[in-house]
Amino acid sequence: MKTTAERKRESTRSKALMHLLRDRLGENSVYGFAAKYDDLAKKFTSTKLSNKWQPFFNGERPLTATALKLLSALFPDATMLYLNGPADLWLSMWGTLDDLRIVIADDLHTWQSYDLALAEFEADLLLAEHYGAQLTLQHLTKSVAFHRLHHDFLGLDGAGTCRCVRRCLDDTKVREALTRLAVLDDISNDLEIVCGAPRANAPVEERWNALETKLSWIN
Repeated sequence: MKTTAERKRESTRSKALMHLLRDRLGENSVYGFAAKYDDLAKKFTSTKLSNKWQPFFNGERPLTATALKLLSALFPDATMLYLNGPADLWLSMWGTLDDLRIVIADDLHTWQSYDLALAEFEADLLLAEHYGAQLTLQHLTKSVAFHRLHHDFLGLDGAGTCRCVRRCLDDTKVREALTRLAVLDDISNDLEIVCGAPRANAPVEERWNALETKLSWIN
C-alpha cells in the first residue's frame, strides 16, 4: 500500500506532466488540450478521454497506467518526463543516490571533484545574484541534488546548499515555471524545511569567504 507521501508525489508528477504536455500542444487549458489530443490520437486509438483529463490536471488523482500509456503513444517521452520531472527535478527531489549523481554528472566531469563542483556551482549562483541574472529549473534541480548529497548522504553542513535551494525558489522565473506547471506549492512545501533553515539565509559575504579557500579565482 502506498504511503501518503508517495500518493502526493504521484499527484505532483501527474499535474506537472499534464501541464507540460498542454504547453507543448500550444494550449492554455485542459479543454484545449483534450480536444487537440483526441484529434491527434485518432490514428492510434478510438478511445476519447476528453472528459477524463481534468482530475489529472487538478491533481485530484494521479495518472493511471492506461492514461500514461495513451499519452506515451502521442508523446514518446511522456513516461520519462513523468518519472524524471521537468529538468529532472523529480530525480533530485526524490531519487536515489545514483539519480543524484546523474543530475550533477556534467559538473563532476568538468571539475573532477565533488567539492570543487559544488563550490563552482554555488559561486555561479552568487554571481547570478550579484548581477541580477535570472535562474532556471535546472538550477533548482542541481541545487536540490547538491543539497541532498551534501547534507542527507554525506552528513555535512549544508549552509551553502540550503542557500542555493532558497535562492532558486525565490527567483521569479523559477516560480513562474513551477506555477505554469501547477506545482509551485507542492515543491515549496516539500522544500520548506531546507529553505526555512537559518543557514539558508547566510549573508552573501559569508558564503564568498567560505568559497575563497576552495576557488583560486576569487580575490
